[in-house]
Amino acid sequence: MKLLSIFAITCLGTLAYSNTFFSTFHFDDLYLIVKNPCVRDLQNLPHIWNWWPCRFLTFLSFAINYHFHQLNVWGYHLFNLTVHLCASLLVCWLVNLTFATPVMKEDSRSRHSKLIALFAGLVFVSHPIQTQAVTFIWQRGASMASMFYLASLCFYIRSRLSPQAAGLRRSGYYILSILTALMAMFTKENAITLPLMVLLYEFSFFNTKKIFNCKPLIPFFLIFFIIPVIWLLTASEKFQAGHSYVATISSTQYFLTESRVMLAYIRLVFLPLHQNLDYDFSLSKSIFEGPVLFSFAFLALVFYFALRLFSKYRLISFSIFWFFLALLPESSFFPFADVIVEHRLYLPMVGFSMFLAGGMYYLMDKDNFRVMLLALLMIIACNSVLTYQRNKVWKDDLTLWVDTVRGSPDKARPLNNLGEVYLDMGHFTQALIYLNKALEIDPGYANAYYNRGLVYYYLNDFKKAREDEREARKLGYVVRSKIINDLNIAFAGEK
Repeated sequence: MKLLSIFAITCLGTLAYSNTFFSTFHFDDLYLIVKNPCVRDLQNLPHIWNWWPCRFLTFLSFAINYHFHQLNVWGYHLFNLTVHLCASLLVCWLVNLTFATPVMKEDSRSRHSKLIALFAGLVFVSHPIQTQAVTFIWQRGASMASMFYLASLCFYIRSRLSPQAAGLRRSGYYILSILTALMAMFTKENAITLPLMVLLYEFSFFNTKKIFNCKPLIPFFLIFFIIPVIWLLTASEKFQAGHSYVATISSTQYFLTESRVMLAYIRLVFLPLHQNLDYDFSLSKSIFEGPVLFSFAFLALVFYFALRLFSKYRLISFSIFWFFLALLPESSFFPFADVIVEHRLYLPMVGFSMFLAGGMYYLMDKDNFRVMLLALLMIIACNSVLTYQRNKVWKDDLTLWVDTVRGSPDKARPLNNLGEVYLDMGHFTQALIYLNKALEIDPGYANAYYNRGLVYYYLNDFKKAREDEREARKLGYVVRSKIINDLNIAFAGEK
């Protein structure tokens, strides 16, 4: 990889995220980092492991941050940005390596391989959809897992490209590939698709013989079972609490809904406007619903298109399959509480970046080379500006939840969270407006009752505060606030 590519990707990524270094902790950060006892002691590795084994390296990185920076957000954001820059450079390297494979080295566009690789890395580092995985500190797991995932694939390709005579060097790259694959598996569970991605890559770019050699893939498919085994055997603190991340909807409903989510994801990567931390996305209950039928038909057309391109435009075909394969763990049958979230696109964005950069070049000829070059530069420039603007939303809780409520005005959780922000600021009248609306939308929202009870307490309306506290308890909310627990005394005094 040339120094120019490293310099360009690093500079563009740093500029796009230059306004994030002092963005506050948000949302899940409070429970998983700020108030998490496992990250307070870097030397207590068993505690970190027991908290969430499949994300051991993610929490270890938070423990390292806490050891050096305590709760100073600057160090956490620097770490996140460094991971993002490394992942972007690996995208560039991946494309460069791909053009050196047996299938691609004779491609007519291989003479532009370094430029295509550079543009793929620039698209990846600058795209605004990546902001949630980079600026939202807790979502470091998505970017870190992707970094190790990419490193593993790149090392694997490098080992396959090494000459037979360089046996030691070839073995070294292969061992690095296995090690980084293991690191990906212990960073976030969506890395489970890595063995399938290696298989897809091998079939796409190395399979030039009638007999397919599967021996190099055996260790990867052994690694494939690590996450399921850990999930089945581990009795960790976070594993037991992890059911809160799993939705109460059925697998069928989730699968049908995800067919529509896929189209939303495709829209977001091509047109990254109206982004939102907490989308208000309705559930699908029948395959015969119009939007569901349209989604399945569109996706079938995309897959048909990818298959037709496979023989002549291998890189484009592979990019499309990458996008959907990387989405598979969180957009299939296994239900999660949130049907659509932007950080799930971090790894699939590798496929989109290769698709956009490679696709633009496949459309080129000698007459429109400069036009396409200018078009790519304009897309990257626009994305960089959008990323910088989107990062302003992550400045603090007020800016974040005001933006989220603007995008999802009829969803209870953003309304409750904005009400909680105003509660913490002491703006009780505004807090009541949003908390009341949240409870109108979802009368069973325990957290909103709890927060509204606090508001009433501070407004000296102890009767209503006690009613909301009881309702929160009735709905299963574990009341920890000393203020709420003292309501009996306050209510007795009011009497």
